[in-house]
Amino acid sequence: MIGSINKELAISYSDKDLTKKGKHHNDPLHITVDSMGKRIPMVLIDDGSTLNVCSLKTASCLGLSIEDFVPTDEHVRAYYKSKREVLGTITLELTIGPMVKKVDFQVLNIASCFNMLLCRS
Repeated sequence: MIGSINKELAISYSDKDLTKKGKHHNDPLHITVDSMGKRIPMVLIDDGSTLNVCSLKTASCLGLSIEDFVPTDEHVRAYYKSKREVLGTITLELTIGPMVKKVDFQVLNIASCFNMLLCRS
């Protein structure tokens, strides 16, 4: 996903966007996106991930239910090699700044510090 953004449009920042820590930090990058007429904050960009993840809570806030998910028998490895069941997949149209793109997500019932995770591809 992020590779597509970089090819089509650049996400850029100026010095006024920096936190008090300045340029030398390793804090995660969170952005806000729009989908299904709603604004979704705390979308984590993780160029080390190979999956786009939407939490069940976020899917529910968008008005989606398990019946809306495409069934799958996938499992993913999460933190500390724990195994998580994928509840299903969904395709959402995301608006990120001026760009609109359809993105496939695996829906997981997880407690996390993000509402969605966008991967590197």
